[in-house]
Amino acid sequence: MQRFTFLISAAITLSAVQLQAQGLSQTIQTLDKVVPVVNQTLSGTWLLELRRGGQPAGQLPVLNLITFQPDGTAIASPADGSQATNHGVWVRVGDRKFLQTMFVFAFNEGRVLTTITKVRINVQLSPDGQTISGTTEVVVMNREGNVMATIPGGTYTGVRLSPEMPGDFSDFQNMP
Repeated sequence: MQRFTFLISAAITLSAVQLQAQGLSQTIQTLDKVVPVVNQTLSGTWLLELRRGGQPAGQLPVLNLITFQPDGTAIASPADGSQATNHGVWVRVGDRKFLQTMFVFAFNEGRVLTTITKVRINVQLSPDGQTISGTTEVVVMNREGNVMATIPGGTYTGVRLSPEMPGDFSDFQNMP
């Protein structure tokens, strides 16, 4: 019995020495179980293609540039020329899932405010953090804030924009 106890103690001691030799950082994770962590934020600038709810299926999407700030605010510029700059807020609500609300003013030809549009948005971030997709619900209000219409069914996709090197980047790097 003493010999058995000795063998067990020796095995435990050798295991501890081996673990210590590898270091905690090499043994703390079970590599085949690890889920890669993605920087789960929308912060940055994105190019979106918006498909508004209630529009014909063949209608071209509206392009939109949006910048998500780290503090949870967002500013967007639609490319269709029918709206002012969009302002809004965003928050992470789950694993690669976000909620966003944007506000848009619309004007008539005399630049008089006609409607306020609130867009409620579900956002899904891709596993690599480089694309997003989502659904929208548009709430159109008059200038006093009374709801005139609610339009569900919009969708969008987007890609995170990244800095790119110009052709003369190497020369630029070598300049004094």
